Amino acid sequence: MAIDRLNDPRAFRDFLDARLTNGGATLTLDEALGLWEHENQTGREREETLESIRRGLADVEAGRVMPAREAIAEIRRRHNLPELS
Repeated sequence: MAIDRLNDPRAFRDFLDARLTNGGATLTLDEALGLWEHENQTGREREETLESIRRGLADVEAGRVMPAREAIAEIRRRHNLPELS
């Protein structure tokens, strides 16, 4: 059974080796995993990600945003969660 590239440990090792030898020694593990996932996205996944970013930017430009503290407080109220101290 074939392993797709995203879940292939050898392919990930080769990717890390290439990154580390090309100036990527300062990458954190989270950054390396993010790059790995990005490089292995399908065209459709990449387009969906870009569209989500575009919608978010449009919301910001249209003023459809609120401070994070207010958004979290609203979610807590909506779900009857206690306030954090």
